[in-house]
Amino acid sequence: MEVLTIEVNDPKAKRLLDDLADLGLISIKDAKPAWNERWDVFSKALPDVEEILEQDIFDEIAIVRSKRHIL
Repeated sequence: MEVLTIEVNDPKAKRLLDDLADLGLISIKDAKPAWNERWDVFSKALPDVEEILEQDIFDEIAIVRSKRHIL
């Protein structure tokens, strides 16, 4: 078995690949985004905060731990 990465530029080529997969000749797997791409999406979702107090971190940890003990 050989693994290839293919960029499809034309919808006709995608249909052809789907037909080959239907015949059982190939299998198609979705590629996961690279870690740096996922990090960029995640970091853009974070709020813009210039200063985080140490006490805020301790409070958040306490909340998470208390939820864990409830379960």
